Amino acid sequence: MELYLSVAVHGRCQAGNNGLYTVKDYDSRHAYLIGSLRDVIGTFGIETIVLYTALMLKKKTVVFHPKIDKLQQFIRILPALVWHRQNWNILHPHVDLLEDEIEELKNNTTYVAGFTDSAIESRTDLYDVFVNVPESRISVANDAKESMAMGKLHKDMATFMMNCSEDEDKEDQQIIKDIAVKTRELLNNLKTLATESESGEPSISLEVLRQRKMPPATENFLYSLAAAEGLVKF
Repeated sequence: MELYLSVAVHGRCQAGNNGLYTVKDYDSRHAYLIGSLRDVIGTFGIETIVLYTALMLKKKTVVFHPKIDKLQQFIRILPALVWHRQNWNILHPHVDLLEDEIEELKNNTTYVAGFTDSAIESRTDLYDVFVNVPESRISVANDAKESMAMGKLHKDMATFMMNCSEDEDKEDQQIIKDIAVKTRELLNNLKTLATESESGEPSISLEVLRQRKMPPATENFLYSLAAAEGLVKF
């Protein structure tokens, strides 16, 4: 307890023969990089864009793998696809199909939840996107298909991610960085469509997007993304 309090209050403690422990020496972001985004893209190929879109739009994603170690390794890296949010709290690495655990999961508006029970696929009430890792298969629930419709914007991002993963000179951290930069460009372009709301904050309306005469899938995605990023005032 004394060591814990020392770290909590002072950010350091003397750890006996192990020397001095200081919080600043341990960057929590290193833990975020456990797993390989290259492997994820390599497994699902062009379909990785479905995962990316689900995370960008804060959808409910369920991942299945019968081996818990493989499941957790896969899930751990997924939030790196939306690096700008720095939010690993959406992860529920292992959930059992037990009533109390399912009810707890349902209390969340968005999540990436891992299951080792294949029966989870039939529980379409729990997900918008279902990922079967051993079969390299991603499916979208019927209720989510309209909001997950793909267009040219998605194709371009999918191609970009594929090119990043196939570049053997790039390490995983660089792949994450490149996707993060591309995502930031997308968000910056989105913000240029915003107008000032009554509260003085930037806001994007569906009417403004419709004035741009975009393809329906692009318009729908950008409006949903604006809502996920807090740029839509309800």
